[in-house]
Amino acid sequence: MTSSSAWGDIRLPVDGNPLGIFEVRPLSEASAAKTAELLQRNHELFHIFIHNAGVHNHILHHLLSIYALGATPAQLENAFQWGIASQKPMNPPNVEKVQNFSDPAKFRELMGKGKYYPEYYAYFQEEIHKKGVETSLQEYLFKGDDRAEEMFRRFWGAYLHSPIHLGYALEYDQPLIAADALALTSVHASKHGDILYMAEKVAQATPAAPGRALLDISRDIYSNKTIRNAMNYEHIDKLGQGILPNAKEDFLRLLSHYRVRPDELDIKVAELLNICTYLTCLAQRPDKQIRIDFFMMHTVTATSFAPVLMNTPLIGPTDKARLLEWLGRAVLTVYVEAGAPNPRPEELTSYVPVQPSGWDPIYRRACDYEDDGHLSKLIRAIRTTDILSRPFVRRQEFPLKREEDFLTLAHMVMDSSEKVQENMDKEVEQVNEHSLLSKILPADIQRVVARWPRCVGYDEAWYHVPVREQGSGPRARI
Repeated sequence: MTSSSAWGDIRLPVDGNPLGIFEVRPLSEASAAKTAELLQRNHELFHIFIHNAGVHNHILHHLLSIYALGATPAQLENAFQWGIASQKPMNPPNVEKVQNFSDPAKFRELMGKGKYYPEYYAYFQEEIHKKGVETSLQEYLFKGDDRAEEMFRRFWGAYLHSPIHLGYALEYDQPLIAADALALTSVHASKHGDILYMAEKVAQATPAAPGRALLDISRDIYSNKTIRNAMNYEHIDKLGQGILPNAKEDFLRLLSHYRVRPDELDIKVAELLNICTYLTCLAQRPDKQIRIDFFMMHTVTATSFAPVLMNTPLIGPTDKARLLEWLGRAVLTVYVEAGAPNPRPEELTSYVPVQPSGWDPIYRRACDYEDDGHLSKLIRAIRTTDILSRPFVRRQEFPLKREEDFLTLAHMVMDSSEKVQENMDKEVEQVNEHSLLSKILPADIQRVVARWPRCVGYDEAWYHVPVREQGSGPRARI
């Protein structure tokens, strides 16, 4: 990975080589310059977490997602201004600690602790400046030693933010963002990665067993009585308190059924995107307004960067296969954590958009929408799924088949996000009554918490979502 910019500067290409994720072309020189300027300010001024509870600064994700959807400089500036209210400042790193990180033992000693993000970020800037992105990725993610394996497990923490961050770095050829992605990985918890590591060990015990379609595995998870009986909405840690103590064997066995060979990356990427979009967008309740699960949404947005990770020359075929395998199992893990909802494909035929249109007006609405970028990332991911699924839609393991289905899903997401604004204050109040996290977060982030329900496989998760009415628009006909 070589950057056209001087080290430490961010300059976005408008005519780069796309790595498989959708973007509007041609990209504007003015928007590229504005995005680079705002990203630079974000890197210099703000911490990666906005709160000690570990909520992420999403400014980078938001800016780059709407830039890719054709945002104007004014839309980019509005997104940045909306995001800065909740940020906390980036403190200067402790130089001694940064120097100590060259010792692998001291590097690992502070991992998982968000307050040391400035130190890890400074360390990885220097590492990438000296060694380049390719060598740094190999050394800190794929080398196979204790440090790299711990980093690899932490790469899957915090609902897949590291794959998104690294995807942006590779997509736009930005060493500074790559340093940010590795630093972010260093301070993530390893809870999800530890589960994926256990699933890998189960799979390695039967190396000759064939892999199975993700759709079939998800259906087996949904119908597995042991897993279902271990689920409890009241558990704060739904995996650690319910699934692992009571359904570990069945859970890991089903995760291990998803396998990826280096010679099948293209179809596996498309299948993963198709299934994530299907499970996430169609996890609805017929009696409630359309909403998208917050955690499952991250499976779609993270997976939308799978083509970037698979197409970059900086990662070898075996490592790519392992990345994709862990990503597929991570998706299934989040699906279980969300209560293993049963998708409702009938929504695709009953839904009537509020503003019927093609894709371009949806991109413009997403660029205008005031949130922290989750919506625009999801719209972009759905469009990516549409394009990459097309060669394979005749296959049984691809439940989303028609081009108009993806456009319908984008309308569902866009309409429901705009609809929730009408009742936002009431929903924030209801959510704050149930969630301590919401009470201690800034007002703008409280609105994000209310906008996307969590764990929609449980009836209880829909408590604040208004009843769906008969008719059209965001209250699809029932």
